[in-house]
Amino acid sequence: MLKMLIKFALVGLSGVGLNMAVYAYLLSLNADYLTAAICSFSVAVTNNFVWNMLWTFRGRAKEKNVLKKYVNFFAISFINLVINLFVLHALVKYSQVDEKLSQLLSIAVVCGLNFLLNYRITFGEKSTKQQKEAPLSYEANCYTHLQ
Repeated sequence: MLKMLIKFALVGLSGVGLNMAVYAYLLSLNADYLTAAICSFSVAVTNNFVWNMLWTFRGRAKEKNVLKKYVNFFAISFINLVINLFVLHALVKYSQVDEKLSQLLSIAVVCGLNFLLNYRITFGEKSTKQQKEAPLSYEANCYTHLQ
């Protein structure tokens, strides 16, 4: 799991870079900072999904198709976006923190939750209960045939 967390963090860093580049560009066009955050989120979340599916969680949740994984990933990311926007708004409006620094801090707040939810839901494996039952049924059959 630690290896996946490190990979997830590296993918996340690429997403942060992409997010911040799009965010800064939109701010330079005089876009509202919350609108810029939503647009930059949309670009970064798709980038992160692709890299996490192909690299971080490669081979996990084989029983789920790509669309189902993307919908789960997007939904989890959307929840994180709502938290991100709340933190971003609080930092900018009430703490007078720079908009770009506020965005970085907001992203940092949600990254742990993002990994855990995607590890369990989007790329979660089937229950280990089924995997534990298989050897027992084999052993039972093996001993039955010995009699």
